[in-house]
Amino acid sequence: MWKVSKGLILGVMIIPLLTGIGFLIAGLLASPEVLGEDGFSLKNQHYFMGASFILFPSIILAGILLYYKLSNDRVAFLLENGIQGVAEILSRQQTGVYINELPQVKFLLQVTLPGREPYKVEHKNVVSMLDLGSINVGAKLPVFVDPNNEKNILLNP
Repeated sequence: MWKVSKGLILGVMIIPLLTGIGFLIAGLLASPEVLGEDGFSLKNQHYFMGASFILFPSIILAGILLYYKLSNDRVAFLLENGIQGVAEILSRQQTGVYINELPQVKFLLQVTLPGREPYKVEHKNVVSMLDLGSINVGAKLPVFVDPNNEKNILLNP
């Protein structure tokens, strides 16, 4: 499960928030008659900059938190409601993509679930460099499968 540190959020957001508040205060203190180099009211420019420094980082942070929440909800759903089975690795290959300096691997798996016919599925997963050598063709891994979509799987939770 992904966890986001509240201290990290505060640390990343504090500088844009303080800058935005500073621009809003500067806008309150600026005279409406004073114009910037471009001929527009300096007061309005300060308000615009203050709102931008507060709004845009907040939207980006909300998007990141939503992504983590959806990711965690998917994992929780599969652990709680998924059908537990076994996935045998038929082939594996690196995709060339690295996430946090860890390679993404594309697996061809044969998934066996109780009371169902085995089926093949392709699945991409980020694998630790330390584990890369131990995940060989023929290895069997625990898997949780979405009962409504057999391609939605969770490997080795």
